[in-house]
Amino acid sequence: MAFVAAACWGAVVVLNKRVLDYVSPIPVNFLVLVVSTVSLVVIAVPLSLAHLWPLGFAMTWAATGYIAASAAVIWLIAFTAYYYALRSGKVGVVGPLSSLDPLFTAVFAAVIVGTALAGLTIAGLVVALVGVALISRWMGDEPEPHAPALEGATEPTLRASAATVVALSLITAAGWGFGPVMIELAERSTGGASTTMMVFGEALGVLLLAPVVLARRAPLFTVALREHERRRAVALLVGAGVLNAFFSVLFYVLIAEIGPVLTTLIIATSPIFAILGSIVFLRERLGRRLALGAAVTLTGVFLATLAHGH
Repeated sequence: MAFVAAACWGAVVVLNKRVLDYVSPIPVNFLVLVVSTVSLVVIAVPLSLAHLWPLGFAMTWAATGYIAASAAVIWLIAFTAYYYALRSGKVGVVGPLSSLDPLFTAVFAAVIVGTALAGLTIAGLVVALVGVALISRWMGDEPEPHAPALEGATEPTLRASAATVVALSLITAAGWGFGPVMIELAERSTGGASTTMMVFGEALGVLLLAPVVLARRAPLFTVALREHERRRAVALLVGAGVLNAFFSVLFYVLIAEIGPVLTTLIIATSPIFAILGSIVFLRERLGRRLALGAAVTLTGVFLATLAHGH
């Protein structure tokens, strides 16, 4: 089940990359989150009502504040940066770099909660930074092979610099790393995770993103779409949202069944599934040097994750 969850998130990344050929990044963020929130309600609420999993509906005012802070950082900042990075960069680069979130979680936990940094965590940080440096150095030497899905599409062809893609990916990882610390504080105040926290966090993300989407003057689509292209874009958005919700549910179930350490370690393999998916479905090719940089980066993540087991 854990590897299914990892593959699920890898598939979400590939779908997100594909849908960015049709829809601008901020609307993609909003629309995928809307679908994910609805799907989460449909899946998680019945599980709690029927007592088919350990999550109930507990919530406190303190937890509300922590989840609100998590939602603002994750959905407004981290995912927005993620979609812009994914539009401009390769899945094989953005995936490993954005997967550094466990390292940022360890750092934020040390700063905010006072958790000590283990030796393996520090080693993982060092190794991951080496991987980031290698990717930053070599990324600009390789062209982006993924062509826009639509003839005449102009927005997806605008490529950011290698430094920008790396910076956006690291902002993504930092935001995703901050969220779990806030969620842990929320769980402490309620005595554990709850379905209410999950649904509230995503629903609040929808409410925070709605004004941003409405205030945009840029078009929703990257180019005028024909009817079958609109249907394809909608299918990709719905697929990404449903898979995102499915992954969230699996993640919480896995933590209850096999613990957070093994869950996080296996989920950390998701960039591998994303890279394989990008090669098969997006025709991306990752050169030897970028593949080495990605491998070094992921090794750092695995080292840091192992530290939580000691």
